Amino acid sequence: MTSLMFLDAPSLIYRAFFSVPKTITDPSGQPVNAVRGFLDMIATLQAERQPDKIVAVMDADWRPQFRVDAYPGYKADRPEEPEELTPQFEMLPELLDAAGIRRAEAAGFEADDVIATLCHNVTDDDRAVVVTGDRDMLCLVRDPQVRILFTIKGVRVLESFDEAAVQEKYGVPPRLYSEFAMLRGDSSDGLPGVAGIGPVRAAKLLAERGSIEGILSDLSTLPPKQAEAFENARDYLAAVKKVVPPVTDVEVECSATDGPQAEKFMDMARERNLESPATRLLQAVWNS
Repeated sequence: MTSLMFLDAPSLIYRAFFSVPKTITDPSGQPVNAVRGFLDMIATLQAERQPDKIVAVMDADWRPQFRVDAYPGYKADRPEEPEELTPQFEMLPELLDAAGIRRAEAAGFEADDVIATLCHNVTDDDRAVVVTGDRDMLCLVRDPQVRILFTIKGVRVLESFDEAAVQEKYGVPPRLYSEFAMLRGDSSDGLPGVAGIGPVRAAKLLAERGSIEGILSDLSTLPPKQAEAFENARDYLAAVKKVVPPVTDVEVECSATDGPQAEKFMDMARERNLESPATRLLQAVWNS
């Protein structure tokens, strides 16, 4: 049995960027806080969870055109990426390769789609965990093969989700979580949801009707205001059906690795004021 760990790298790197001081820089003055925090996260996860394989999954496109074509408001109001962060994303691939950490992405797709594809391909004999701060990934939970480890305090405090945990917390099974998210909406992604339908009502309706299609098939039994809200949201729901669920059959490009190139990795780390997290990461890899 192989234990796999898929890292939602954009989610974790953003978390690191905002939790580690930007005053941490390399000798040229370039902030390296996000890289430092991300390397520390990988070291902690390797040391404490000891997976057989870690894959850092990247965005090749954070706002894919097919999603924008379906719903132009998708992520339309997201603020620009902090200028101190862009060079750190560019710095990571070479560092991860030298550390022996596999990277994965898919041209034209988000990290979510790559993770969904990797999880879809997990065999009955494998056990995979996805480390993320994105609740949309809960739709991927599948017992006993795939669990979600959701970030609470970095990666030292993680909330574990199997199918029962998703059902208990949100009132829907993982297979309905994407539809639950469509109804509830997500302001960070520019998705308004259905007017007046919060998470409790969304879960209740999905439990009763089985799907959004089931809800829309007979609005006459809903209270008039709810029926009107769903009628007005038909176009929105048709559009976001192509936006919210992650794609599970993308062509994943995964970097090859023969393990850490310790000397090269540490030389690169010293040049970037990353020696301490790099040392912890190598120790975690060697001791696992």
